[in-house]
Amino acid sequence: MQVKVRVTGQLIDYFSGTDVNLAQGASVEQALVALEIPAVSVGLVSVNGEAVPRAKRAQHSLVDGDQMVVMAPLTGG
Repeated sequence: MQVKVRVTGQLIDYFSGTDVNLAQGASVEQALVALEIPAVSVGLVSVNGEAVPRAKRAQHSLVDGDQMVVMAPLTGG
């Protein structure tokens, strides 16, 4: 299946494409592994505009055509 992906900030150093091909029913966590983005580098992940909490990334299944946004953690002060 194909998932649209947009990464932001310094995460484009890991993935600068627009799509990723995954096995049917792959999880958000599996998608991040396929994108080769280290989990510690990921802040927020949303799928189709809804945030996926870190604790649920392994259980949240993707479907063909989903749109996933991967953002680095916010820093500053």
